[in-house]
Amino acid sequence: MMFPFCFCLFLSVLHFIDGCHVSGHGDRKEETGYTGGSVLLPCSCTHPQSTVEKFTWKRHYNRPGQWPEVFQDKKNKNRLKLFNQSSPANLSLLISDLRKEDEGLYRCEGPQTTHTYTDINLKIQGCDLDQNKTEAEITGHSGESVVLPCSCTELQDKPEQLTWTFTAPNKNSEEIYPHEKSERVTGRVRLLNEISPGNLSLQISNLTKEDQGEYRCSVSSQQHINIRLRVQDEPIKQEEGPTTKLDFEKQLFILLSVLPVVLLLAVLALIYWKYRGRRDAQKMTNDGLVLCSENEKPDDVNPESVTQGENLKQDEDSDEVTYSSVVHIKADTKPAHKQFVMAEYSEYASIK
Repeated sequence: MMFPFCFCLFLSVLHFIDGCHVSGHGDRKEETGYTGGSVLLPCSCTHPQSTVEKFTWKRHYNRPGQWPEVFQDKKNKNRLKLFNQSSPANLSLLISDLRKEDEGLYRCEGPQTTHTYTDINLKIQGCDLDQNKTEAEITGHSGESVVLPCSCTELQDKPEQLTWTFTAPNKNSEEIYPHEKSERVTGRVRLLNEISPGNLSLQISNLTKEDQGEYRCSVSSQQHINIRLRVQDEPIKQEEGPTTKLDFEKQLFILLSVLPVVLLLAVLALIYWKYRGRRDAQKMTNDGLVLCSENEKPDDVNPESVTQGENLKQDEDSDEVTYSSVVHIKADTKPAHKQFVMAEYSEYASIK
């Protein structure tokens, strides 16, 4: 059981002494970068504890057998960065501020004692302007702001160079971005690419009639977009004059005057409705009152009254309505001692 363990330990020590073996020896990888951005070309030792005495990054320039070291090019040296100081086994190369000329084949070579390497083919995507918008016409108003649209087909692309020029009618063109060569636009133009580097749109604020003319967004001598800007007078804004204010105050006064009257009428109508309801109820009660003598008996009913009631009943039957009533109106006592008693008056009606 000890033999396999000792053998593995021996190989590890031998590998550590031998130096860094580049991971993925002989492989070729693909990496893509965007102009103006950064890209990391990965390379590392197979063993994280390996010590690296020397390693190199080389680039192939399509010339047979020529692999010059990338750090020999002094003009690009400031754009290159290694990470082996903080992590010795990390041999990756970072290239910033990418340009189209950075495209090509790169090689990461380990120490000569190991004879290991890995190749990386780097592709750079530059800014290609949207050819569907090579011509455009924009209308703005004096005193306001306007945005002249221009962008790369891929918004993460950043052009190596960008120029905005302006040509007034019957005048020569002048650069207005990035170098404001005309005092007329100083402090009034800015690029709207805070979020997307491929957004090359230009904003012009506080427009004047002098800003009218032809604008060109260029990322190279072959790629550009032309925009015609028309500047119109500031739109007339309807101001609130004295007449408008007077009409509003008049309407408000009328509203405040009428509203209390309407509320008062509503209250009076409510009171009248309640009073009328009570009066109708009282009237119906009074119609059913019958005056009876305190000493009057049922046998003292006046026959004439009964006869009259029967005649009335017969008359009302002709109108298809039947009434029946019983009335007691007799008293044997003197009028001075009469008492009036509320008697129930029953009335039945049926409509045929």
